Amino acid sequence: MARVASATGPYGGRSASERRAERRARLREAGLATFGAGPGYRETRLADLCRAAGLSTRQFYQEYDTVEDLLCELYLHVDRIVEQHVLDEVDRVAALPMRARMAAMVRAYLSYATRDPRCARIAFVEVAGVSPRVDGQRRQSRARWVELMCSLLDSFASRGELAPRDHRLTAAAFVAAVDGLMRDWAAGWIETTIDELTDELLRMLLGSLGAAPDPAPPTPRPTEPTVRRRPRDRRAMIVRAADDAFAEHGYHRTSMADIAGAVGITPGALYRHFRTKQELLGSCLREGLDGILARVDAACAGAAPADAALPALVRESLRARGVARLWQLEFRNLTPVDRVGMLARAVRLTRRIEAAVAARRPDIAAGERDALGWVVLSVVTSPSHHRTRLPEDAFALLLDAVIDAAIGVEFPRGDAPAGSEHGDTPSDPGREPRTEQLVDAAAQLFSERGFAAVSIEDIGTSVGVRGAALYHHFASKSDLLDEIIDRNNRWIQQYTDRALAEGGDPRDSLRLVLRYYVDFALDRPDLVGTAVSEARHLPDDAAARYRRIHREGIIGWARLLQSVRPELTMPTARVLIHAVTTVVNDAVRNPRLTRRPDLVAELCALGERIALAELPAP
Repeated sequence: MARVASATGPYGGRSASERRAERRARLREAGLATFGAGPGYRETRLADLCRAAGLSTRQFYQEYDTVEDLLCELYLHVDRIVEQHVLDEVDRVAALPMRARMAAMVRAYLSYATRDPRCARIAFVEVAGVSPRVDGQRRQSRARWVELMCSLLDSFASRGELAPRDHRLTAAAFVAAVDGLMRDWAAGWIETTIDELTDELLRMLLGSLGAAPDPAPPTPRPTEPTVRRRPRDRRAMIVRAADDAFAEHGYHRTSMADIAGAVGITPGALYRHFRTKQELLGSCLREGLDGILARVDAACAGAAPADAALPALVRESLRARGVARLWQLEFRNLTPVDRVGMLARAVRLTRRIEAAVAARRPDIAAGERDALGWVVLSVVTSPSHHRTRLPEDAFALLLDAVIDAAIGVEFPRGDAPAGSEHGDTPSDPGREPRTEQLVDAAAQLFSERGFAAVSIEDIGTSVGVRGAALYHHFASKSDLLDEIIDRNNRWIQQYTDRALAEGGDPRDSLRLVLRYYVDFALDRPDLVGTAVSEARHLPDDAAARYRRIHREGIIGWARLLQSVRPELTMPTARVLIHAVTTVVNDAVRNPRLTRRPDLVAELCALGERIALAELPAP
């Protein structure tokens, strides 16, 4: 396929060369993730690669003609970096005797070749048998290593440390042995340390040259032989590490190599337990939900009341704090089979919650019990959206009290407050209508599918903008995401300030902030949903800025709540505010709730009940 021409002029404050360098860097990183830590080169489609890079297929073809071109570039890049480090190390130890110098060379090769397991998998596993072209590159690489070995061995012979002869066959055999051993290591067929690999290869090389290795110093004989065994709970260790990684960084920004590194194993060893990252995600969610259901079922066993499910759910959810976040943010990335299984478990859990609500509020209609069940679930999952810390027992008792307050709410009966006159969502007055359409479309697609699954072409197509005209408005998906989240932040700041100015007292200001937030969230649920779930896909500096602004906004609301309730500590006030906002954020994206005619008034009443919940004595 012919290479797509790139724009040559400056754009967005960056030159064409800077933009191209950024594209290539993102594509190389995506190649490392998909070829080296994901499904592998043969199972990676162009669309998957572009999705991982956050770029379009058009942008890919501006840099490469085929996906194989990217594989070749990564292979040659890795091989040459390792070669340069080995050459540097050989020069550094030039004065050492033969055995020490050869050991330094082998150790340098192995340490740099295995430093990033993704690179090792690409260099030794993924490139094998791809095409005659790639095989030719591999032969050229091995020929360079053979020449390097011959040169080194000849230098030893010139110093009288080896008998003079043609060492090419020995060098070729050693290079082939290293390649085969590293392929088995990278594929996970053997498990060993770099030191053990170094010792084995050094013994092999010295033996082939007729030079015995230096005798090892005597070591005390152990009373019992030391046997290396795999931990029996390795699979559970992998799932726990994946839970933390997926919840912290997201499914698409976490590689199998990251998880393997957290467990202290090779990616190959990880693939023996889970064939794909998607399968591992399914296991994380499945086992997490099964643990929650097991505790809830146990609490309701025998003659226990139905509402015993609620404190059990709170405590297990706090213990497995990341499961709720995985469910909310990564459900879309499960396989169809896993999605069906997760939904079946979710139905079991919601039925337990509905039965618990009915036990505490037998006086309300089924529709209201259903709505309160979703509110309870939002309260239970709210800690997964923040890192506020409280003592475990105190945290659980606080959430128990919040749930009691929410279930006890009196639903408004046709007396919803009049619509507020806060105006439209903040926007830049100079924005073009087409820009506003792109922001709206991006927010909808990001909220529905997730940032990684949407290309900038998808966004442009949804509003009828294609080609270069699209990049007149936004240079990248990240710029669009930044704009969406910035608008969400500006809204919070604007109406927090306005509520403080308009409120007659702190309680009135708190009520106004809540009402403004409900109005906005219902009017722009996609904007809210994107800010909640996709901010982690921003560049690191922008993501850090968002987290800071978001944290400052929550603290501002918490201080307002403390003005109403001076007895609250800051951590407790923050937990309450997070519970309120999570209830609202979930409700405006739940079709079962958005159909309720008095939802604005109901959410305002629920938010006030939660913020003013009667808490247990410390």
